[in-house]
Amino acid sequence: MSQFHDVQAFVREANRITEMADLQPLLEDALKALGFDKYAFTHHVPGFVVPNNVIRLSNYPDRWLNTFIKRNYFVDDPVFAACQRSSAGFVWSQLPQILTLTDRQREIMGEWGQYGFAEGFTVPVHIPGEAIGSCSMSVSDVTRFPLQALPAAQYVASFAFEAARRVVKREWVGTGKASNRASLTARQFDCLVLVGRGKSDWDISRILGISDQTVHQHVEAAKKRYGVASRTQLVVRALFDSQLTFSDLFDLGHIP
Repeated sequence: MSQFHDVQAFVREANRITEMADLQPLLEDALKALGFDKYAFTHHVPGFVVPNNVIRLSNYPDRWLNTFIKRNYFVDDPVFAACQRSSAGFVWSQLPQILTLTDRQREIMGEWGQYGFAEGFTVPVHIPGEAIGSCSMSVSDVTRFPLQALPAAQYVASFAFEAARRVVKREWVGTGKASNRASLTARQFDCLVLVGRGKSDWDISRILGISDQTVHQHVEAAKKRYGVASRTQLVVRALFDSQLTFSDLFDLGHIP
């Protein structure tokens, strides 16, 4: 699952999902192949009873979920707090580098081992107009933590969360149809392709023969059209809409 073609296969299947019941086993198989035992993909909304447009996709033990709610850990959860300060994925052992941990947060982390959480990896999800979300994946044995699989895990998490959002939105709105895809200009698309290839604004400006400020403006305009907050989310949305393909990102036929 850590290889590109396996991630691409997951993306193709996730893009076909129309019901949450179909997404969960697909996600479980993908994360198991990557080496993770448990997962929780969720909007950060407290309580068991949540609005219909909120994502809750998890195989966390009921004992932990009950403890989490009963002790009101939502307010102080260190993973949730770190998501508010980071747009990049982080390993749970890195939390002291992201936050100044409170006694309460250290208490929560101290209980993780009792519920089978030895180490984890979380990908924050920031989408304007929505509650903060996160995709957390964990293992029960720290010696089996799949460090080399984290780049693939981030891709899987991003696409799985987007698939869940689309399903939830369809069910909530009741139309049975996906939202219309954003319309990008040719230059915005060129910049998007190069963003997907990991190029900086400076790199893109040299490739396209425009200023780095103009590149920044094109990327920000594309993010606004898709209603996303980060470049990673922009690439994910464009791939889901088939406006961008993996060939654009990994083949060199479109632009240098």
